Amino acid sequence: MDDSGMPRFRRIWSTIQVGVLAAAVLFCVVMLVIGQGELDRVYAVGAVFFGLALVGHATYLWLLARTRR
Repeated sequence: MDDSGMPRFRRIWSTIQVGVLAAAVLFCVVMLVIGQGELDRVYAVGAVFFGLALVGHATYLWLLARTRR
């Protein structure tokens, strides 16, 4: 894929976001397993939200790597 239309830092920034989102999903899952009572819904929604964002960024990086081959 030609990166001429995209900022050069986009791939690096997306990689950083994948790491942060993976940590957020892991944190939410751990908090759900531990059980925080009234905050369980918050962590469940957070896990789903961050998980969807993680899938989107990971898919972008995968497609970018696939088209560069």
